[in-house]
Amino acid sequence: MLINTSPRSPNRQRVRHIKEALRAALSLPDSATVTVTELACLEEGCPPIETVVGLLRPDAPPLQHKLHKTTDAVDAEDLVQVCRAWGFDVQAPVLAPLLQEN
Repeated sequence: MLINTSPRSPNRQRVRHIKEALRAALSLPDSATVTVTELACLEEGCPPIETVVGLLRPDAPPLQHKLHKTTDAVDAEDLVQVCRAWGFDVQAPVLAPLLQEN
C-alpha cells in the first residue's frame, strides 16, 4: 500500500531541480508536465520511501517510473534510468549540470 505522505516533507527545491532537469534534457514543450512525488510505502519488501517521476503529455500516454530512494538522493544516473524507462536516450553528462543546485 502506497501512502501519499512520507514521514518527512520532500525538499521542494530539489523536486523543482529534478523537474527542470528532465524538462530541459528532453526538450519538453510547455504542454508537457513532469511530476515528482515522494511516497511512503507500507507494503512488506517495499522501500520505506520512493520517488515516483511522471510525464504527462497531451498527445501521448502518461509515463511513470519509480526510484527506490528519496528525492534528495536522486542523482543524474537515476534520471538517466527514468529517461530510458520512458524510451528517451539521455546521458548522465547532459543531466548532471542541469540537476545542480543554484
